[in-house]
Amino acid sequence: MLSLIGLALVFIGIIVLIFGNTAPLLRLYFGDRSVISQLFWGTIIFLIGGGLLIMNNLM
Repeated sequence: MLSLIGLALVFIGIIVLIFGNTAPLLRLYFGDRSVISQLFWGTIIFLIGGGLLIMNNLM
């Protein structure tokens, strides 16, 4: 179950990183139109998902 959550977070992070600049709903969700904040949050979500996948693999 932890691996599915991690995988979903990785995909969400990738979507925010790649499509955050062109998707208006993602831009409204983050509250501003800054690409820097989208890169920051996309990276954070991606790293959390990757960490969950690594933790699940080690257990």
